[in-house]
Amino acid sequence: MMRFTAALAMGIAMGLSASTADDWRTELERRLSALRPERSAEYLALAEDVMDRASTAPAPDVDRALARRLASLAGAIDVREMGRSAALFLVEHAALDADRSRMLALAALLDPSSDVRVEAAERSEAVMSLVRAFALYRRGEGNRAKDALASGGAAALLDRHPEILKGGSARFRADCDAMRTSGPPAMAQSQVEGLHSLASGSIAGAPRSWSEAIARVGPGPLPEVDLKDPRALFGVDPNRCLWDGKGWTERQPAPVVVPAPVTVPAAKPRG
Repeated sequence: MMRFTAALAMGIAMGLSASTADDWRTELERRLSALRPERSAEYLALAEDVMDRASTAPAPDVDRALARRLASLAGAIDVREMGRSAALFLVEHAALDADRSRMLALAALLDPSSDVRVEAAERSEAVMSLVRAFALYRRGEGNRAKDALASGGAAALLDRHPEILKGGSARFRADCDAMRTSGPPAMAQSQVEGLHSLASGSIAGAPRSWSEAIARVGPGPLPEVDLKDPRALFGVDPNRCLWDGKGWTERQPAPVVVPAPVTVPAAKPRG
């Protein structure tokens, strides 16, 4: 009798568990379909719920990837309002150290509690422009690298740090011009470490773990933070943010409202 009771209880528990899982999948589909870019916070709220339940899902890795995409969409849709919260979520759940490093840098730049945020933004603009310039430089994109170097005071900053590149900005531009025939020049590890050190020291309010993350990444890809390019920053297209039951589709532009012509009554002749 006791064995029967235990088996019955186990069967009921398994049935309830299956029912709960089915209810969650139904709710998930409903919430995905209801997402709209004008309510970007709902993307992040759903990301947190999906991540919390992922360990018990039939395909945990698929659900974790969905949660990261939802958070990325929240940040890409509205960088100023949701970017930092989305970045902190992705720091915790990033699949790659390079992604974690970039999100930590972004979270620091968007930190509203920093007492020196304005000063840090001014100082970080030059550093981030220089980091971006060297990322393009290492990929062999000479023209874009020169454009990045020309923005935000990056060229002057490079000239003050010969440990990154002897010859400074003039050498950098010359290397970019030569890339058309010779390809991108190799950077020594000491040069990359110098650039990492400059970047990590520039970001006010950056958590201690950010420099540790950079140390783990070593001479690999440099963290690029460009607030004007949310697609590259979060790795998703913010316009493909509507769920149709099978995948993400592009939102339609708002219809252009043409005002009705205004008819002005003709003036009555004086008489």
